[in-house]
Amino acid sequence: MDNDNNSACKVVAKGCVGECDSSNMLIYKCEAEISKMMVVRREESGLCPDTGAVAMIVINGKPVASGNITREGASISCEAMPGDIVVVVVQAIPLFNQITCFRLGELYFSLSECDLVK
Repeated sequence: MDNDNNSACKVVAKGCVGECDSSNMLIYKCEAEISKMMVVRREESGLCPDTGAVAMIVINGKPVASGNITREGASISCEAMPGDIVVVVVQAIPLFNQITCFRLGELYFSLSECDLVK
């Protein structure tokens, strides 16, 4: 989702794994007045087919969500309360699928803060 005024989500941090770095960590403090949905989304990817990426969301030191974000459209999410410290860790991983590449490539991801609909 975009950062326009009509969007329920706003991107609060971005990162990359692959040739840019084998792992990446984002830290964000939820400053909202109400709870929000925190979403880690795979954005663009040019990773070699022998490499994937996994992500984990940690809230106030407790792991709350994890998953494979290699596929197009992949994401993981969890709820964050006002004042929560949100840490996202993304790691590039080998897939051991017998494909060999000369370049690793890169996978870009984002952390978005989204309005909850109840």
